[in-house]
Amino acid sequence: MMDSREELASHFTQYSKYGNKFPKAIEAVLSGNVKKHTFSPSGRVVLTVVGRDGEEFIDPERPFCSCSNFFFKVLGGGAELCYHLLSYKIASESKRLDTVAFSDEEYASLLGAISRDVLTNLKEQRR
Repeated sequence: MMDSREELASHFTQYSKYGNKFPKAIEAVLSGNVKKHTFSPSGRVVLTVVGRDGEEFIDPERPFCSCSNFFFKVLGGGAELCYHLLSYKIASESKRLDTVAFSDEEYASLLGAISRDVLTNLKEQRR
């Protein structure tokens, strides 16, 4: 009998081409770390993935991720995507996005908290 990790991985073998990013993405999905923050009544959506260093903003349409791997490897041409974006693909396709509802009044405070995470991560990586 397969565990949920093996079962999810077997459904998305096309993404195994991303090497060590694939199991990290599977783990992020199974841990509920791929978040869709929805705001009412505006309908705004903010997508994030909680990684080992905190939450990262993602925009799969552009594609964009606020992680350092995206800036240095993806934009530098050394990788197609980061594991955060891969996690989103798998979570979205498997209907495993963790959706969190907020009111529009909470929009600024959520963005502020996530931005602080991103800036703290960048400072830590410089050391």
